[in-house]
Amino acid sequence: MRKTSPENFKSFTVPSMSGWSSPRRHWTDMAYALAGVNNITSKYARLKYAGEERNYNEVFEYILRKVVAMKHAEFPNKYFIYRITELAMKEAVMTDICRRCNGKGTIHTGYKALDCFSCEGTGVLRKTEGFRAKFVGVHRHTWRKRWKYIFRQNILGLFDVLEDDIYHALRKRL
Repeated sequence: MRKTSPENFKSFTVPSMSGWSSPRRHWTDMAYALAGVNNITSKYARLKYAGEERNYNEVFEYILRKVVAMKHAEFPNKYFIYRITELAMKEAVMTDICRRCNGKGTIHTGYKALDCFSCEGTGVLRKTEGFRAKFVGVHRHTWRKRWKYIFRQNILGLFDVLEDDIYHALRKRL
């Protein structure tokens, strides 16, 4: 793990026996780095890298306000805005490990091991454009033609700004 890696924020969590729980940087160094960023960036870093779920609602509301303020996208209704923001939060913050098989790729029935139906035996959930369209409640062709670019460039771009702030804070402070 690099010295300025955001994965060092795991030092905020309770240590476990795994190799990932002992980052190179002490938690006080990471807290010092977060002191140089704004409040929402700090909460986002703690949510994504340290798993502090109590910050989810504040980060979600911040992203929701930013999405509502987008002038170039005419959203069909408030429910759609909520769902597309929720999708962005899930993709940016949550893990891609399959919850059904816990990343193993197989499910043991007691007699034999079967490939997991959710991740198709990979252990990782793939987010396809069809999945995204179904999640927000539009037809997949509508998603591809109208919302795919807006989602990837503009909405997920909000998280890129937060990640950039974290990167610069780590480079400057550590």
